[in-house]
Amino acid sequence: MPKIVILGSCRFEPYEILAMPKKLTDTPHTTEKGYKMATKIFYPAIDESDLIIVFSPDGIGEHTQRDIDYAHAIGKRVYGLFPLRKKKVVK
Repeated sequence: MPKIVILGSCRFEPYEILAMPKKLTDTPHTTEKGYKMATKIFYPAIDESDLIIVFSPDGIGEHTQRDIDYAHAIGKRVYGLFPLRKKKVVK
């Protein structure tokens, strides 16, 4: 079974994180200090993953770009999720 890590930018609001390691809940991860704490948790997960998915529909922030660069540097596959445009159905 493949191991997947989902990354995304927290600088765009509103957002709700449904599952996050408990160690990150006390420090705002949008700050540089919070980001450094997050890397201690997420970089090992990236190291072990088979695939990284980036969800950031309104753009990629500096921290998320660092995460993407790290994943690429260690040879991981990185894919982005983006909103699909609605198409008119021709009958």
